[in-house]
Amino acid sequence: MSLRRKVSHFLALVVVAALAVGLMAGPAVARPASKHKMSAKQKAHVRAQLRRQVRKNPKAITRKSFLRKAALVNFRLPITVRLRSGDRPGTPTDEGATLNPNSARIDLGASLGQREIDLGGALAGEIIFHDSFDGGALGNVDLDLRPGPKALTSTSIPLLWNTQVSDPATRWDANAIAGANVAYAGVEAQAGCGNFLGNSPLQFGNGFVPTFGGGGFVGFPYYTTLANVPNTIGGFLPESPGIDSIDQLVSSKTPGNNNNLGGNPNPFPSGAGPNGNTAPNVKDATLRTSALTLGIATPGTVVPGLVPNNGSNTNNSYNTPVQNSQNTVIGKSGGQANLFGNIPGKSYGIDVTVSLATRINSIFRIVDQDTTGGPVVTGGNYTAGLFTCRQVYSGGIDNYIPGVRLQGNLKIAPAITSDGKLRIAKATLASGGQERAYVALAACLVPYAGVAAEQLSSDTVDSSIPGSPTGGAPGPPFAAYASLASDVFSARGTPTGANCNQAPTELVHDSGLSRDSVNPLNSAQTPNGYTVSQAGDRAVVSGLLSVDQVSADILVGDD
Repeated sequence: MSLRRKVSHFLALVVVAALAVGLMAGPAVARPASKHKMSAKQKAHVRAQLRRQVRKNPKAITRKSFLRKAALVNFRLPITVRLRSGDRPGTPTDEGATLNPNSARIDLGASLGQREIDLGGALAGEIIFHDSFDGGALGNVDLDLRPGPKALTSTSIPLLWNTQVSDPATRWDANAIAGANVAYAGVEAQAGCGNFLGNSPLQFGNGFVPTFGGGGFVGFPYYTTLANVPNTIGGFLPESPGIDSIDQLVSSKTPGNNNNLGGNPNPFPSGAGPNGNTAPNVKDATLRTSALTLGIATPGTVVPGLVPNNGSNTNNSYNTPVQNSQNTVIGKSGGQANLFGNIPGKSYGIDVTVSLATRINSIFRIVDQDTTGGPVVTGGNYTAGLFTCRQVYSGGIDNYIPGVRLQGNLKIAPAITSDGKLRIAKATLASGGQERAYVALAACLVPYAGVAAEQLSSDTVDSSIPGSPTGGAPGPPFAAYASLASDVFSARGTPTGANCNQAPTELVHDSGLSRDSVNPLNSAQTPNGYTVSQAGDRAVVSGLLSVDQVSADILVGDD
């Protein structure tokens, strides 16, 4: 056979073999490129496919094929971590309130005891999928919690108490009666707020005036001129507790309400009170926080320790507020989870660390207030005595709670929530073992504004006692509620925009409850000229924070 025929025969065999292989192999299948070879446009296309897949079937995130694709493009799934049942209305006697499983506890030491803090709200974040070849096990994902408008909410935290507040033997007008030098046979009224209840006008001096055992007067007496003091009463101011009534403070696990003080009706150290009175309860709170809004703190924030305030420090952000303490740098909030069970090498499926930022306004109950300011006279200011048993806000102080570590479990549980959100999983978290976070919270001690809403522009202009009321027959002249400086039936919102030690509202300023300069305590001076560098405008309460339980829905999307 010639060389030419041999070459032709060989080429024919090659062509036949190639055709046979092609027919047996069928059409070519494109293999996914590695993440290093995919273009940015290709990765974006895959991510969009993955998002649609999750929305169509949330269980898809547990499929190995989904995880491989997600790892190739470093897929980030926006989520909302929303606490379950934490925003249900009610009190502990209602079904809604008993369903709130989200609570933390702060141990303030032997003298102050422990406080329950009940939680609600939501946080925004992302689930980040990464390649198992990058060092993670199959199903391992990262969790990233981000600062933003979403935040947790809490109940009010009661700090200090006084059993005079709710003792039924005490009365709101005791010091005013004593100020009028009224005492019979050594009998004196006991100061407190035991009868500061309801919406109807209270009786002033019942049992003491105009004579011992007398029926007293409806409302607080005032005079039209100084010349009429003390013999001719000009009229009576309606003294209705309203929103300051002591029974407005309740034991409730519903967060976000300043009057809900947590699920424990007796939050203060146990044991009988003085003089055989019962143990203090939530109504006895004289210093407490407002309901807190707790957002994710911005990573990298440098939080200074509390330093002596010599008047030059205008920063109201005192957290980790321990005298002369080291600065704290806020770390990133988030951690790790496993979609199939426990994180390899650990006995739990979620491990996260959270750093929170919050702004704290104090709420005071004025108890046993001296009758300063003299008699109440038409045209004069409202005196501090008229704030007796009422509540007052302070300005706010920025606080941080760094490094709260939580462990728990994740369960894939797709569902549509009652408000139409797509849930992909449920999570339960708690402080693991002895994991407790050290916290030191700064609370302001300078009055800023009454809890009762302003009326007649009393926040910004002088408010004075009204003139002699008309009418009143057959009883004494009775001023209208509309003539008062405060709407005692409506509550002011927490003044989060006011800083601690900021100039107070005009009503508080004129009453004498607050000093009359913008920063009265920054360079306090005693009458003998001795100057002190330490301010008395804030108190620091430190303790150990642990999370009893948090139950959350993991929702798709952060809108």
